[in-house]
Amino acid sequence: MKNHHQRGIRAAMPCLRKRAIGSAIGLAIIGWSSIACAYGMDGLSTGTASAGGDEQQSTGPKTDATKRKSDKVVNLNGVSVTAQTEAQVPPTAAFTESVISAETIRNLSPGPSTTAQTMLNQEPSIFAYTNGPMGVETTIYFRAFNSSQFAETYAGVALNDVFNGGVTNQAENRNNVLITPNNLQSVQLYRGINNPAVNSYNSLGGTVNYIPRQPGDVYGGEVGLSYGSFHTYGWHATLDTGDWNGVKQILSFEQNGSHGWIQNTNDHNNNLYWGLTYAIDDSNHVYNYFLYNNNAGYAPFNMPVALLRQYGNSYQWPKNWTNSYMKDTNWMDVLGWKSQFADNIRFESKLFFGRNEYLRNSYSNPAYQQSDTQPYNLEDTPSGYAFWLNNPNGPTYDPAAVFGTVQDGTAYHFYGYTTEGIGDTSTLTLSLPQNEITVGGNITYGKLHSREYWYGSQPVPQIDGYNNTWDEHDHRTLGSVFAQDEIALLDGKLHITPGVKYIYAKTTNHDVVGIYYPIAGRVKDTEHFLSPTIGLNYEVMEGLNVYGGYGKNFKLPDISAYYGAFQSDASGNPTIVPPKVKPEYVEDFELGARYQIDGFSAALNGYRENFTNTFVTSTDPVTLLSTFKNGGRSRYQGVELQLKQDWDAGAFGGLSLYFNYAHNQAKFTSSFSSDFAGQVTAGQPLAGVPQNLISTGIVWRWNGWRVNADARYVDKQYIDQLFAGTPTASTIKSYAVVNLGVNKTIALDKSGFVKQLKFGLNIDNLFNRRYLNTAFTDTDVNGNSFIRGIVAAPRSVMGSVAVDF
Repeated sequence: MKNHHQRGIRAAMPCLRKRAIGSAIGLAIIGWSSIACAYGMDGLSTGTASAGGDEQQSTGPKTDATKRKSDKVVNLNGVSVTAQTEAQVPPTAAFTESVISAETIRNLSPGPSTTAQTMLNQEPSIFAYTNGPMGVETTIYFRAFNSSQFAETYAGVALNDVFNGGVTNQAENRNNVLITPNNLQSVQLYRGINNPAVNSYNSLGGTVNYIPRQPGDVYGGEVGLSYGSFHTYGWHATLDTGDWNGVKQILSFEQNGSHGWIQNTNDHNNNLYWGLTYAIDDSNHVYNYFLYNNNAGYAPFNMPVALLRQYGNSYQWPKNWTNSYMKDTNWMDVLGWKSQFADNIRFESKLFFGRNEYLRNSYSNPAYQQSDTQPYNLEDTPSGYAFWLNNPNGPTYDPAAVFGTVQDGTAYHFYGYTTEGIGDTSTLTLSLPQNEITVGGNITYGKLHSREYWYGSQPVPQIDGYNNTWDEHDHRTLGSVFAQDEIALLDGKLHITPGVKYIYAKTTNHDVVGIYYPIAGRVKDTEHFLSPTIGLNYEVMEGLNVYGGYGKNFKLPDISAYYGAFQSDASGNPTIVPPKVKPEYVEDFELGARYQIDGFSAALNGYRENFTNTFVTSTDPVTLLSTFKNGGRSRYQGVELQLKQDWDAGAFGGLSLYFNYAHNQAKFTSSFSSDFAGQVTAGQPLAGVPQNLISTGIVWRWNGWRVNADARYVDKQYIDQLFAGTPTASTIKSYAVVNLGVNKTIALDKSGFVKQLKFGLNIDNLFNRRYLNTAFTDTDVNGNSFIRGIVAAPRSVMGSVAVDF
């Protein structure tokens, strides 16, 4: 059993066994890539026929037949490229979709809280935040689903952790950054279970597909830097080789750092990206996308609100009281080949592999632990009792004998988390006069080495049988096959998209003897599921389409579900029992309409997803060990509205507006008993789910100027109990945040080396709104309940300059 709190909450002890594996490196990698798109070989689509010019990953020259009417030359960070500035979802799409364009990505704020996930907040039903700079402790919800319940993919390859389901901040991997906005061309968002050619494993709430940044046709590049609040800095250099005998490459490096808006949370990030496409001939193309990211810094701690009021919102425990220094190295590579076997037959195959290593060294001073004079517990608390010395098989480390007291001997903790993986996904698409059939399959293998050790000084020895709290090796194999058809009837007015996917998973968990494991043991389990989906789209009139969808899917149990297999029998003897946790089963219903005409688009949809075997993680308040169990039934439902308008004002430039509203409700629909939380009643809402989200923005472009303003409203959120994993009556209050950006591009003599200059000023949280990103309830030394949490970033001002050549 290991600690694995939900929604980024950590227990107050190092024995947090938050180890469910995978990481955002795409080892876990299982993504679905459909090349069933309307753009032929010029669109390396990783989803359905979809999302507009920005989403096309061209590996060859674009023909007139594939060039969309809305394509125009625009400036993206000063580089003139052909892109669709009015990226829209195809009217015939049978599921709820949206897109984020390249222009939006290239003009994001360089502020310390901007990440690949937080930039999605402009879309309906996305709620994302980061507790520290440079992506530290990033948390994201999609339609109220947490990051382990929906898929994030890169080029169609899943970033999700195969053992834990999350992408960032899972299994206590607090700074496992892989992708940054600089690595992206555009983003496709698919809501709901979706069709099997798009979704990935554990894809309940939807799929976010990040499109890799693409090399261009001509030689060029950019060098830029930024600096601003909290000593936040960044610089980047990008080189595009242009087309050289069919080979195009882009290479980019960026470095960012910040002291953070909270004391003692400085962080540093390096990111390298290499993209290559090669047109062998008109029918065969290969491509490669390589990502490398290194992050190092200090994690923020959840602080008692009373102390924030007393010492200021930026207050954090002094480093000599407690600190948690972490390093994460993450890389991923996607190697693909696609071929046009015939006019109506297309094939694509992707090989992907990667590795993530997360290392954390934490310290908690025994002199400042919870007491009558210091009523609040610190996180990563030392042990007060060497209980493992009673284990007949070890470990043998006696902290009191070596350092004088048990607490002094367990004040330092090392946590290591290393995961590796490899896989392949392939699709074959047959285009017929009235329908397009896509079949495909995937195989992914991932392994984990998770370990933690206690000691009384640095460096912490890592000796199994001596001071290991655990040393675990896990393996999981995922496999799936799918078939999907997109049928056009009634002269193309009616589109029907049936599909089915078969999913198979085999998991092995093995632990050696450790502080939490009096005996060594191995646990195995297999799961499988048949996931059907169907979508229908009908054109009511020109520009107006209605659609509906239905699907079933399941979510595999996190690896922490297998930790409960190590138990004691009636006589108190250690034993191993088979895991009893079952997958979550989900049934999804969707209904919507979209209207598109000229520069205006509107989309409205409603959804309902019914859960069986809802997962609940709870923690024993005495041992601080977590169990992952099935609760009762629950229901996620909501309504989403998305409006966009683009105007060409002639001499006054161009103007774009958007408005999004989402109502998301998640609640238990049956009563059940949760360990350490008491009775959970039907109708009780899930924590961390703002019922109402509003985002709106405006962009004005004129004569090299680009001015954008956006605002976001987040409704109140119920918060979890510290140990129970179930919500309380306490809430984070609603709040609204406004951001402002001003950019000026100055074109220079095209015959010179430097083509243009770009200057930017961004103000995030313009009105300095103060609020908590995340919070939970706790009790002090006297048993009084209080709230602790992490403060969101206050106002930040960033200046930037870039030189294009």
